[in-house]
Amino acid sequence: MPLQAAVLTVDGFRASRLDNERRLFIYLPPGYERETSTHYPVLYMHAGQRAFDPAAPGTESWRIHRAADRLIEAGLMDGIIIVAIAHVRPAEVNEYYHFKAPAEEANAIRCAGLDYEDFVVSEVKPYIDARFRTLPDPANTGLIGSSAGGLCTYHMGFRRPDVFGKLMLLSPYFVKAQLDDEAPAGLREERLYESYKSRSPLKVWMDIGDAEGLFLPRHVREVAVDLIGQGFRYGDDLAYLEQPEAAHQETDWGDRAHIPLLFMFGRTGRPVSLELRGRTEIGLAGGHRAHVNAILRYDSGFAMSVLNGDYRVGDPTVLEALPDGTLIPLRPGTTTLTLSAGGLVATGVYTVVPVLSDRVVVEITADVSPGEELPDAIYGAMGMRLEHRGGTRYAGRFRVPRDTGYRFRFTKGFRKFETDAEGGVLPNRSFRASGDLSLRYEIARWEETRSRTTEGRGRVDPTF
Repeated sequence: MPLQAAVLTVDGFRASRLDNERRLFIYLPPGYERETSTHYPVLYMHAGQRAFDPAAPGTESWRIHRAADRLIEAGLMDGIIIVAIAHVRPAEVNEYYHFKAPAEEANAIRCAGLDYEDFVVSEVKPYIDARFRTLPDPANTGLIGSSAGGLCTYHMGFRRPDVFGKLMLLSPYFVKAQLDDEAPAGLREERLYESYKSRSPLKVWMDIGDAEGLFLPRHVREVAVDLIGQGFRYGDDLAYLEQPEAAHQETDWGDRAHIPLLFMFGRTGRPVSLELRGRTEIGLAGGHRAHVNAILRYDSGFAMSVLNGDYRVGDPTVLEALPDGTLIPLRPGTTTLTLSAGGLVATGVYTVVPVLSDRVVVEITADVSPGEELPDAIYGAMGMRLEHRGGTRYAGRFRVPRDTGYRFRFTKGFRKFETDAEGGVLPNRSFRASGDLSLRYEIARWEETRSRTTEGRGRVDPTF
């Protein structure tokens, strides 16, 4: 009979400087109780209430313990302990912001990241090391988080490499981007992360989905490229993945959680395929920036985008390709582009056209069922505001970055999402803005507001 993993719960764990309490959820790998001489690496995870099985029907979670179980059973990873730390966010504090909150939050939100960092380093980790068979050194201690939890992981890890040696950042909230027709190129961007120029003894995983709306892949890719410039060895102590069709949500992070687990704690195996993804038509003028997302896949299920590729251009007067996949158009024309990576070769055909704009127009119309409450506005992807146009119709017109992908449900206010006609949870709607679009939707009804309370004196933040 196979050995079973276990998930333990610790209630009311005190955070002294934050002056609150929350739960810890602790995954112990198969065989932990029997193999009493074995000590294990530890992965500390933010937003821990969404780490394992969903707390309630219709809610999302990573189910990261299932990914760990599969890797261990397949012999691709030895056992690890995962400590999932529940997130508490009182209205006036965000414990995932170390130094800077987005401007729209700054007047109301205090950045409590330093207090949260102290909580994990000085209270949670000593508790875990004292009660479980851990390998407590930095090389065996990791952090994982997504969105603002990814931003927090970045700051904590680069500030405290004496404690954490493995950093796993999924869709990190490095930049706050908002549509703004008054801003250059129609996009207002706020950088939320600090740069750390000293080369730290860290192993870093970064990823981003290409359907996360205004969470743009370049925000993460640029940080990864900068770290390579600082001396991080790509593929050894740094890896990056731009995941096709992945959105900014727990289910998508959970679907790829096995990949950073393999990079940090497992055995990645050997490359078996190389794929060139991304736009193949590039503008010489118009502001659009293009890059190849070259994905190297391995026989273990591991995958990473190539940021140190050996590119060869058939006609170098048409196009230049940098090792990170950035494409620089030189003149209109068509050429082949060949990449060698991981002992494999992939070739594509690319065309440079005279002009390709960086923005496209998306027009969205939504009709609400008769009899439903009619607010002044409803909201779509990335908070796109659709105004009431009379009757049951709402509409909006938006200029968005070309090729951005969106997955969303309409909402009419805080957590008041659309549902199907029976009130059930709808799958996400989706579109990709590769060109101008005119979209029309029907909204059956709105769900009841769900109460999202949590341990201690606060509420779980539904955003991150």
